[in-house]
Amino acid sequence: FTVLVDKGYHNGREIAQCIDHNISTIVAHPTPGSSKESVTQPDYLVAKFKYNAENDSYTCPQGETLKTTGRWHKKSGRTEQSGYQFKKYRTPACRECLVKHLCTARPAGREIDRSHYAQAVEENNKRYQENPQLYRTRQEINEHIFGTIKRQWGYNHTNLTGLEKVNGEHSLIMLVYNIKRSINILGVSDLIVKLKKWNSPYKAKACLVSITNYFRLFKDLIKKELQFAA
Repeated sequence: FTVLVDKGYHNGREIAQCIDHNISTIVAHPTPGSSKESVTQPDYLVAKFKYNAENDSYTCPQGETLKTTGRWHKKSGRTEQSGYQFKKYRTPACRECLVKHLCTARPAGREIDRSHYAQAVEENNKRYQENPQLYRTRQEINEHIFGTIKRQWGYNHTNLTGLEKVNGEHSLIMLVYNIKRSINILGVSDLIVKLKKWNSPYKAKACLVSITNYFRLFKDLIKKELQFAA
């Protein structure tokens, strides 16, 4: 199946694991940029270097070829699983390049790192570029939920700390959103009728009773607010 994911989850290791499990990903890739301290100009970002799979090399914007010795280096991560291997690509032509100052501050010239997840990432990025409407559909379905919660409700942070507590707090917020969304679609009365007729797969019926009572309280609260406003 195909998974559409926000760019915050763009991770080479995870994308490669999806491929191993026959999952096709369409993850928005972060826009490459440079820090204020970097001298690299937009025309010389890594994305502007073309990778050549046949001879395992890169071609820079000036047409020079960056080659690798084939040696794998290890990049350490926060955990052992988050680390990865990569190869380095260089060219001696950097030393005499007239635009070197626009590309890199390294005296020895530009150096490109390519991880062993690079192919999986490139395939994902290609799918993302080829399916703009499909990815936009994901945004239309999903992003407005967070826009409502964070901007309209002002819930842009958690009050609790710790994964378990934050998950509980987040679940309550999502429950409220789902209830308000259901009310907007069906109305309070019709929603209560549907809940009463709901053939629950769960043994505990207390949950249904609680939800029904909640709607009654919610409806009474709205009436009181309207009376107060009048």
